[in-house]
Amino acid sequence: IVAGKNFGCGSSREHAPMALKAAGISCVIAKNFARIFYRNSFNTGFLILECDETDKIAQGDELSIDLKGGVIKNLTQKTQYKFGAIPEFMQKLLDAGGAINYAKTKINL
Repeated sequence: IVAGKNFGCGSSREHAPMALKAAGISCVIAKNFARIFYRNSFNTGFLILECDETDKIAQGDELSIDLKGGVIKNLTQKTQYKFGAIPEFMQKLLDAGGAINYAKTKINL
């Protein structure tokens, strides 16, 4: 999903990113996110990326994400866009598959 500003504004429950993940959405790219949605996404292991250039991405464009390089590649338009760095702790949550799994690694469950 590619969106504009304040994506995820509304419900403060973690079900919003969980539903997107369950629907097969692998990532949401937006200019910015509602803060509670932002945190709930990482807590549930759902990838979100902040990118100022979402308005340059057209419906149907095929995208590829280079997490290490910090770029979104638009394979259709043969361009690329930088996205905001994922904070280190949030990356740890993503790597673990969410906050619960991360906590389990810390208490050796």
